[in-house]
Amino acid sequence: MKILLFEDEFTENLYPITYTRASFEIRIGLKNMVEKIYEQLKPEKIYILCRDYIREVVCKRYPYTIPWDGSTIDDILIINGLLCLGERELKEIMKIISTKDSVLISNGRIVAAHISENILKNNVLEKIHDIKKIQNLLETFRSDSVRIISYPWQLVKYSLEVFVEEFNSYSQDSSNLGDNVYVRGSRDNVKIDENTYIEPSVLIDVRKGPVYIGRNVEVEYQSRIAGPAYIGRDSVIYGARIESSIIGEVCRIGGEVVNSVISRYSNKRHFGFLGHSFIGEWVNLGAGFTNSNLKNTYGTVKMKIGDKLIDTGETFVGCFIGDHVRASIGTLLYTGKKIGVASQIHGIVVRDVPCFTFYAKSLGVEMIELEFGDVLKSISRMMARRNIELSEAEVSLLRKVYELSREERVKEGVKKERIKIE
Repeated sequence: MKILLFEDEFTENLYPITYTRASFEIRIGLKNMVEKIYEQLKPEKIYILCRDYIREVVCKRYPYTIPWDGSTIDDILIINGLLCLGERELKEIMKIISTKDSVLISNGRIVAAHISENILKNNVLEKIHDIKKIQNLLETFRSDSVRIISYPWQLVKYSLEVFVEEFNSYSQDSSNLGDNVYVRGSRDNVKIDENTYIEPSVLIDVRKGPVYIGRNVEVEYQSRIAGPAYIGRDSVIYGARIESSIIGEVCRIGGEVVNSVISRYSNKRHFGFLGHSFIGEWVNLGAGFTNSNLKNTYGTVKMKIGDKLIDTGETFVGCFIGDHVRASIGTLLYTGKKIGVASQIHGIVVRDVPCFTFYAKSLGVEMIELEFGDVLKSISRMMARRNIELSEAEVSLLRKVYELSREERVKEGVKKERIKIE
């Protein structure tokens, strides 16, 4: 079967995370939607329908994907890119696959649809965001139990839930743990991949969830890892306390990380606290970086989404940091804040920061727009440390994000001048 992954309007709610990636590229659990579709459903072809400026980069990241141009007239399964593809969602998808010309709707959003050649000829995908028109064409099924992301604070919660469901699908075991690694709970809930070294006196606590540690990982003495937790390949854990978190590939982690997702190639090497947060790729959080995930009033946290202030309904909400962000030593970030792509933050940060912005208000500096060329130099230097070169497609993507976010910087009073700290 052919599958089409599409973005809906809720993708913008996840800025800055989705400025640099399609909605179906967000990691939920062990992998993202594109990878799961490719590996689990094994479709004949995977088409993508996403924002124009991001399409080329997506196809380079996943060479088995094809941009949708509307010319394919054949049975096709379409899936919302913000669907969390866990156990319950896969069951619902299989129902749709077995029922031609049907659509699954959850809380007013299209989750998936199976469209035949006859219906596809009517340009039905042009109506993909119009539920009433879709319902007139397709048999409708409803489910409020499927998990589909609407807001940033759901990213961590759903990622951990799906990881727990995926854990048993991996064949690794705990046989190479060593006698001096302490496990609280059943060792059946620990999986260790090959070429991973865990130093003596590390504690792994699986009483509240499983722990999976990928290949070529090093976990240093005095680390404590409490499940559910995943640590991706080639990462290093420096005597850290990690609890209920997903750590991506090639990360360097120290200090305390709780209920958070850290994407690949990002670093929180030193002491400090990160809680209930989602961190993009190629982010560096300096020594002493700490975010707040709880208000002093113990009330629910409100976040600005677009032009609206929305009550999350959650007591614990941390920060949401886009790709290529740099946080200097001693940065303190207030509850529920978003930091835009390629920004630099210093001191005490009490508000959302737009993309490509230098923020150091507590040091007496107004918000200043970073020069695009200087940003590229910084990004290239960091990537070179991992023997990776910034591609022309990635440069074009970042330049487009720079342009798209210009209006936001103007609105927030970001100035164009030389950075000067006395």
